[in-house]
Amino acid sequence: MPIGIFISHAAADQALASALVDCILGSMVLDDEELRCTSVPGHKLPVGSDFAATLLADLGESSVVIGLITSNAASSSWVLFELGATWGANKNLKPLVTDEVDLTSLPGPLAGRHVARFSSKGDVNQFLDEISTAIGSKRRAATKSQSAIDKLEAAHAEHVKRATSSESPASKPRVQTKSSEPTFLGILFSELLAMLSTEKVMVPARLVGGFVDKELTVLEIFLANFNIFVDGVQSNCTRDTAGGFMYHEVGLRLVPYGLVSFAKLPAAQARFFKRLTVTAEGDKFVLQYWKLLSEKKK
Repeated sequence: MPIGIFISHAAADQALASALVDCILGSMVLDDEELRCTSVPGHKLPVGSDFAATLLADLGESSVVIGLITSNAASSSWVLFELGATWGANKNLKPLVTDEVDLTSLPGPLAGRHVARFSSKGDVNQFLDEISTAIGSKRRAATKSQSAIDKLEAAHAEHVKRATSSESPASKPRVQTKSSEPTFLGILFSELLAMLSTEKVMVPARLVGGFVDKELTVLEIFLANFNIFVDGVQSNCTRDTAGGFMYHEVGLRLVPYGLVSFAKLPAAQARFFKRLTVTAEGDKFVLQYWKLLSEKKK
């Protein structure tokens, strides 16, 4: 049975994630197998499965990706990876944010996006309505739904209490340590390198000069076509061309990490297309990559 709902969350938020799963199952008609939440029993990954590959497959086939955004999630490179992959694939992303999170500091993939707050019953009801519509599931009776929402509200209150407690590690000042490794939107270079090396794209044979399609990582494509991104790739290129492929299949996947961004265009041009170009952070990332590569060769 295909995954209908994928919940992206930090492992440290298992209790809240479990309450969210119970709320969803208590609010709509849904089989357990249609929901993926890796920390909640009954919805975890299959035993023996490849962790990264299975998660990417589940993300790809899901109808809705829920971003469970807490202070833990906002600092999790893996959650940022999942949200970035969701954003890049233009999938249905539904962020649900806890009260200890400052909306002005939302991570890259969520910046400027309308979110639902746990503490607003109106937000939660709208959130559940939109999810049930997206996956084609029927909502349960109002009394059952309200009971599930009340339990989620209690779990959220407990979560916020722990997150803002003076005993909570998240509430204590962090000791800053110096590191020679640069970061990109709060993600260490080595972690971002691993993310881009994990995310793969199937490149049509005609674009690689062969007879069969070839699977390459986003990192490989970005590095090999860096100059193209420096010049800019445009949205008005058709998808079956090299430019269209670079924009839709690669460029949009890089935006959440700040490596490329939308260029500011004159109004006359902006009406017809958008252009992605490499950012200063993208330059820094590529320079760091080639620097480390040259050091390894010495």
